[in-house]
Amino acid sequence: MSGFVAGLLHPLALPAHVLALLALGLLIGQQTAGTRHVSLAAFVSGAGVGLTAIAFGVGQTPALDVLLATAFASGASAAIASPLPALACALLAAIAGVALALDSPPEAISIVVATATLVGTGLGASLALAIIVTGMNYLTRVREWNWARLGGRILSSWIAASAILVLAVRFVRGQMF
Repeated sequence: MSGFVAGLLHPLALPAHVLALLALGLLIGQQTAGTRHVSLAAFVSGAGVGLTAIAFGVGQTPALDVLLATAFASGASAAIASPLPALACALLAAIAGVALALDSPPEAISIVVATATLVGTGLGASLALAIIVTGMNYLTRVREWNWARLGGRILSSWIAASAILVLAVRFVRGQMF
């Protein structure tokens, strides 16, 4: 498998990344159009910053813990289903983008393959988030589909619970920070 394809699939292969993308996508999908666009741009920018930091050889970071914390915050906010201020939603998206990127160091020997993997990771995470946001936005905008809104809130609450449980287990085992 090429580095680019491995990078594209990387955000969908790790459970913490999938939880964070789902929670953030469900949250952003519930927001107004302006907030959605700003939040998606903030995520892409944050992912770009994180991937650039990896390319320059940043050391070990607590990115996984931060990513799980953003998954919890996004999931809990989406479960409440109350509109967030645009700045708060964008800040959460930017933090999630940086954390996801920093938790995705490429496992490649060649600089070219590592760079392709990083580009693929950024693109894969951004596309996955955009698809989730679009789907959630569509489901919440159809008036007759109250079940879809309720289902999104239930899924968000389960994501928040899963993320906080994983953080608690990591804390008890001494794996945090």
